[in-house]
Amino acid sequence: MKFCKSVLSKSAFGVYVFFILSLFLISSPAVHSAYVGVEKAVVEAVQKIEPSVVNVKTIYTSSYSGENKEGIGSGIIISKDGWIITNTHVLKNAKKVFITLNDGRSFEASDWRGDPAEDVAVVKISASNLPVAKIGNSDNLRKGQIAIAIGNPWKFTSTVTVGCVSAVNRDLDLSSSNLSLSYKGLIQTDAAINPGNSGGALVNSSGEVIGMNTLVYTGSTGTAQGLSFSIPINTAMGVARGLIQQSGGGKLRPWLGIKILNYKGGGVIITGFPPDSPAQSAGLKAGDIIVSINNKTVNNNKDLQKIIYSLSPGDTLVMVIVRNGQKYQAKVRLEGMRQ
Repeated sequence: MKFCKSVLSKSAFGVYVFFILSLFLISSPAVHSAYVGVEKAVVEAVQKIEPSVVNVKTIYTSSYSGENKEGIGSGIIISKDGWIITNTHVLKNAKKVFITLNDGRSFEASDWRGDPAEDVAVVKISASNLPVAKIGNSDNLRKGQIAIAIGNPWKFTSTVTVGCVSAVNRDLDLSSSNLSLSYKGLIQTDAAINPGNSGGALVNSSGEVIGMNTLVYTGSTGTAQGLSFSIPINTAMGVARGLIQQSGGGKLRPWLGIKILNYKGGGVIITGFPPDSPAQSAGLKAGDIIVSINNKTVNNNKDLQKIIYSLSPGDTLVMVIVRNGQKYQAKVRLEGMRQ
């Protein structure tokens, strides 16, 4: 490539510089104004929602060591008198639940209850005149809308990430039986979500909650990025209202954590495990055939579910399994929800 040499007179050069500067000065405010408009909308949305997003801390018993551990998550205030919505998996095996508000006040929860199938839970604290989140409408979301996530990832409180609605009505089937995990109709977003964000708010540019942040998908190799998912707020609030109307809180359905199929010779065969499975932690393996639990015969999937759902989180069950043609006894401590 050749460079051409040009010669400008001083007067011509002055006119040239003036022309370039004029273009810059004329176009610059328009670009700047557009940027400020988007920035302003995001900042104002965060200011609206931030007071109603809380930190959720749990004290739970580890399935591995039996020791007390601390769990973290987020929540959204949905009533002035102290009801907070979060994910059921945030409350996993919780013995105690503590809520810290954005203003620094902290409360021990007096009640909590959840629906493991929907991964939606509610927590109650004794407080009044709390800042309630403005609930939006998740039925009419469009790809490309601004999506703002706020929560407490890795204990970094009130963290904000911004992206867009990447897709709607996403199904994530991580199960092969009713005892594993399946999500339907999720909002997909590229706003970053990390451990601790679960239960936090996904809001639009008006500061209205459109979803409850729930999980991030990393793929089998752990290399996927920008694939975060939230439960639509219309779905979450419908479940939450039902839970609040129930009596006798703290009722979390027991969870064994296995994927199964009926076995031709009787019993059920384990085909796999969802993440953080109590059954897998207890030493069960894929290919094991469960033939009885607590001295009750297991002929099929329905028998197993009936026995499990008659128990409570924290109960230890004794099962007889067949492995490589030999019978063994295994003990598994049930957990309180699905992960």
